[in-house]
Amino acid sequence: MNKTKLSLIVMAALASGSAVAAHTFVNDNGDSLTIDGRFEARYQDNGGDSEPVWNSGSSRFGLKGVKQLDNGWEGFGHAEWGYNSGSNGSDIYDRLLYAGVEHDKYGKIAAGTKQWSTFYDVAWFTDMGRTYGTRGSNVYNLADWGISSGTGRAANSLTYRNNLGDLKYGFTYQTTRTDVALAGESTATLKNGIGASVLYPVAAGLTVGAAYHQNEITDVEGDATSSIKDGDTARIGLVGLNYSTANYFFGMTFHTADSWEVAGNEEFFDSRGGELYTHYHFDNGFRATFNANYMTETDGRAKGYERKTFTPGVEYHFTKNTFLLWAEYQFDEGKDKWNGSEFVNSDDKFSAGIRYYF
Repeated sequence: MNKTKLSLIVMAALASGSAVAAHTFVNDNGDSLTIDGRFEARYQDNGGDSEPVWNSGSSRFGLKGVKQLDNGWEGFGHAEWGYNSGSNGSDIYDRLLYAGVEHDKYGKIAAGTKQWSTFYDVAWFTDMGRTYGTRGSNVYNLADWGISSGTGRAANSLTYRNNLGDLKYGFTYQTTRTDVALAGESTATLKNGIGASVLYPVAAGLTVGAAYHQNEITDVEGDATSSIKDGDTARIGLVGLNYSTANYFFGMTFHTADSWEVAGNEEFFDSRGGELYTHYHFDNGFRATFNANYMTETDGRAKGYERKTFTPGVEYHFTKNTFLLWAEYQFDEGKDKWNGSEFVNSDDKFSAGIRYYF
């Protein structure tokens, strides 16, 4: 979408309705347009011989539209772009693009090239770090971090979500994804991606959930062919718990998986692991955070691969969850770096930044 078209959309929304928030515009029919995103400047030191860098972190820009339809239905669409800048170059890339319909009784169905999968409805419990974390749930797998596999921002996907009373449930289906990068030079085709999730609030502020996803693997090329064959199925299951109050947050997940991830030696492997994220937000604006991740291979194909990280952090919120300074230090105690012959310990890492949500 070019700048002229975007300007026309915003001007039309302003002319035809009134703003209900700083970033949402509504017309007389109840149709709405929301503009959101965040700006970030990040300093990152990956340790070892690498040079510290400044970059744009997780900066992004999004548009969300809702159209009122007949008989209680709503149509919606969401597009979001990320922005990279810094010593590694600059580019704009699509993060989310989907559209669908929703009804209070019949649920919500969406189709898109990228959208959050129902697996992520549970996985987000621990995906709260500013830079690090979410390395034990295996939600961000393969070379594109859970996009092709369907556990993160699922590519080529259909989703359906609804509820039975307090019980929320959802399903994801993915069409064929070709030439999926695994690790190194290995690629594969993923077919018939199928996933589901359930969530239930067991007490005030406390939710438990479970999720599952699978893919059929074919057309494997490269070194990964030694540990998988055409027609094999990759599977992952996840359970999670989330508790939150006005100032406190706690999330925990545990996963077990078959041939879900590919290690640096280009071998599929079975795994199990878990994550923990917690923070406490003090009334003076400071927030203390802590993230722990653990994942190990369970079948020998990854030759001792092990993720084990501990990440304390501190933040100061000038305005809570809107404008903040943050810093994280990741202690790496595992063996997840492939040196050509074995997995060795990775360097500790540090990052800090300033972030503004709009």
